[in-house]
Amino acid sequence: MITDYKSRKNEVLSSYEQVEILIKEIKDNAQRAEMPNPLERLEPLLIDIRNKAEKVRADRFSLMIAGESKSGKSTFINAYLGVELLPMDVKQCTSAIIEIKNGEEFCVQATYADGRRKDISGDSDAREFLKKNAALDDEYRDIPVPTINSEILVKSGLKAQRKGLNISVPKGEVEDLLNAPEVQEANIHNIPMETYKKKIRDYIQEKMNNWQDIVTKIEVIFPFGEEMQGIEIIDSPGVCVRGGVAEITSQYIENADAIIFLKPVSGQALESTQFNQFMRNTSVTRNKNALFLVLTRSTSVTDEDLRRLEAEAYQQFSNLDKENILFVDSKAELYAKKLSVIDDIETELRSLNKAGTLDAFVTQAYTETNGIFGEGDFIKALQEKSRFDYVYNSLEAFGRKAHYILLGSLLDSICDLYIKVYSDLIFQMEMFHHKAEDPTELAKKIANVKQELDVINNKVYRGVDTVVRRFLGDDGIIRVEANKAVKDFENRVSLIDACSANAFDELERQSVKKIDFFKELSSILQRNIVSDFDKELISLSDNSDLPVELLQPNFTEQTFDEIRKSTTLKAKERESYEDGITFTETKWRSVYSQNKHFELIKTNILSRIETIKNDLIEHLVAFTENIRTRYIEELSKNADAKKKELDAIIEAKATAEQIKELIKDLTTLTEKISSKKLEAEKIKGGILKNVQ
Repeated sequence: MITDYKSRKNEVLSSYEQVEILIKEIKDNAQRAEMPNPLERLEPLLIDIRNKAEKVRADRFSLMIAGESKSGKSTFINAYLGVELLPMDVKQCTSAIIEIKNGEEFCVQATYADGRRKDISGDSDAREFLKKNAALDDEYRDIPVPTINSEILVKSGLKAQRKGLNISVPKGEVEDLLNAPEVQEANIHNIPMETYKKKIRDYIQEKMNNWQDIVTKIEVIFPFGEEMQGIEIIDSPGVCVRGGVAEITSQYIENADAIIFLKPVSGQALESTQFNQFMRNTSVTRNKNALFLVLTRSTSVTDEDLRRLEAEAYQQFSNLDKENILFVDSKAELYAKKLSVIDDIETELRSLNKAGTLDAFVTQAYTETNGIFGEGDFIKALQEKSRFDYVYNSLEAFGRKAHYILLGSLLDSICDLYIKVYSDLIFQMEMFHHKAEDPTELAKKIANVKQELDVINNKVYRGVDTVVRRFLGDDGIIRVEANKAVKDFENRVSLIDACSANAFDELERQSVKKIDFFKELSSILQRNIVSDFDKELISLSDNSDLPVELLQPNFTEQTFDEIRKSTTLKAKERESYEDGITFTETKWRSVYSQNKHFELIKTNILSRIETIKNDLIEHLVAFTENIRTRYIEELSKNADAKKKELDAIIEAKATAEQIKELIKDLTTLTEKISSKKLEAEKIKGGILKNVQ
């Protein structure tokens, strides 16, 4: 399922282990030669490498499953896991988020709407709890209970709890929900509309005073085995709320490595209002590249119809890449996994047939492979019908993108370390060659190098100040880019029709998009500042015998974090917006009533975006000043370290034979470093195809 990623991961970790071996050899060599350890100044880079390696080891893969009613979410999840864990053949799921993780023993942990938790252990009790709480009772399956629970009952209950009052459900919010097109479209059994609305009202009245007993999250721990280590499946509630998902699922979607939206391929039109709403949801938009549309029950149509539906789906959902639109049959995959571990398959099939639970496509596959004229492998035939290989391969290629990026980032840091250590050791070798040939000439050479270090240091100060001036000031890069971003936001918001059904959603989507852009802009400008500092250093080093790697400060993500934290910033407004406080009052209301507050929210957000812009400018100005100071400090520190190393070479009381041995050891180390760097670059080349 995830073989390719695991093999790449193991290759990268093996490359990291070689780094640790070389680090020890370099340290031991420095001690033998009585020289300063060249790795001391590279400590920030070593910490960065070790932190990334730890993240790679403890990687987590989060797969979010959403879908329309009757799309077979539970069957799909069970098929993916190869275990009948969730109740299947139900018309509608619970309103709870279900987290499924690997663990030592089967247990369930439930969280209720008022925050209470309950632990259920043991196979029998855990399955009974899931049967009761992971699917709805028959009498409520023809109304959108997940939507009613999350949008009306839980929100009203929490609002009352905050104020210390008994629950009260505003009649207007109920009517807004009843009249919402997507709620009316959720009447999939086509019962008379007034009867449908009455059922919803009756449900609200019946459950209102027990809102706190609604299960909002179910954590399922199951011993799946080593292959599922680090993999987490999230089964989301229904998607009938405006914008496609209930607010409770938004954070899960943003943090998911891959999101699968399920829709049945037969029994209804291929066009999907709910999927289109789901795609427009703010959280989904933030993680759109990881979204897959999976059309289920492919065995229910002929091969010819399936080809036609594939072509239609590619056209209908053209905003998704073709590779992200898949056709599968979950039951076929579940049959394949269950039957593959049974010795007497025929007896099992007869038993299922007698019970009336054997699907026709299974009988057909068995006849084609084991009948009078049959040939081939029955399990393989079921796997081909399931088409789950497309799911596994797509998740591997696209869902693991963030993991491949981390692997690539670790290899980049490893190669960076190799380059810098190699330059250090080559420089040492050159100095020892001079010492062996003519100690007097060595003293002159070292005096010249020290002078060069001082000259470069002084010139870099001026070059760095030039860079700082380019970024600061009224016409500086920071203010120009920030003002441009706000102007773009104002233009986009002015185009939103306040009377449209999704006006509020579009406003929030544009707002969050701009906040994300500000975050990205901040990070880009921070890195550009340091990059321009480096360019100044490189231009000065071009006319010097000193490799730039010997002086260049080692700035890692941790360095940037330290600078950011040291930059005192009144960022309350920005933090508030990112935490959702801008929308606090609306979050306690049903989404079906939020459009009434559009102009109020719009004015509020425009004001906050301006504040966020000013905070961004203030933050980046302070960051620029701090990073300038840190850069110069690190540069001076590296220059001083190099001077001490040069002094150590002059003072080294080594015989000609000992110097020869030192040069030999350094040559061996540089050859190893060069070889390991090439290996790391080769592995990186194999990973790049997964992150493009």
